[in-house]
Amino acid sequence: MVRANREKQTETLRQAQQHRKEQKQQQVFAAVRALQQQGKPITFTAVARVAQVSISYLYKWPEVKDYIQSLREEQSRQLAPLPPEPEPGSYSLKTLHEVARKRIKELEAEIQELKRQNEQYRGHVAEVFELRDEIERLRELLRQFTEPRPTSKVVALQAVAPSTASDIDPDIVQKLETLGVKLGVRLQCEIKQHKPEKVMLAIAAFEQYRSQHVVENPAGCLLQMIRDGAEPNVPLEAPVPEMDEFDRWYAEAIAQGFCLDIPRRYLSTMGTEPLVKVVDKSRSEGYQVMPWREAREHQKGLRRGR
Repeated sequence: MVRANREKQTETLRQAQQHRKEQKQQQVFAAVRALQQQGKPITFTAVARVAQVSISYLYKWPEVKDYIQSLREEQSRQLAPLPPEPEPGSYSLKTLHEVARKRIKELEAEIQELKRQNEQYRGHVAEVFELRDEIERLRELLRQFTEPRPTSKVVALQAVAPSTASDIDPDIVQKLETLGVKLGVRLQCEIKQHKPEKVMLAIAAFEQYRSQHVVENPAGCLLQMIRDGAEPNVPLEAPVPEMDEFDRWYAEAIAQGFCLDIPRRYLSTMGTEPLVKVVDKSRSEGYQVMPWREAREHQKGLRRGR
């Protein structure tokens, strides 16, 4: 009963987190459109201010960060070059070079600081989940010792004996030893709650993430990835004709106001099928997530109903 309640609470928490994530992403996309309409430069600071989110949030989700970065690069290419000054001397060029180099160093320092903060926040989230599980475990242990039981104390002690790694897939144990990740009690409990193939995918995602970032708490980071069902980044391989068909329909659906205008590369997927957000004003969030083929059939049904 306790485990069922924990699973229900965990699922509710995850659904709430996903809902908040989608709401924040919509705020970001709306902020970008507002800045574009006003002809203002697209920067992380400007988007964070208009969307009323923190800069660290924009760096937290790769799809949001890449989207803003791509718009910045596109806007930089579209900017008209400054009119050339009449025969600038070497001193002017040297000054501009020094200013640009100084600005680059400042931006690099800002990026490093944001990365450090992001990694620190991720570790804090993992610690919060670990503490929550530890509190629940201690509560259960307290109930087992305080509630009267017909069995002997020896049996009760055996029932709450700490788990070991002996019943974990040997491939997982060996992989963690290779990566230098300590297999603590909470990590063992989390691994046992998932299928071995899912755990191996999360480990591969962790290994890929650590190859590009500094991870201060490897066990906590991996624990969170296993809970989130993380998988390594794999390029989406879909037949070209099918994606061409999707692109044609998606462009038409956006133009007709049937779907929210979100770039294809930032759409979630179900297998290899993109998930689109169909406008639905009867819902609090204003849209409904559907596989694109199902959305296309739904659109046809609405047309026939007219």
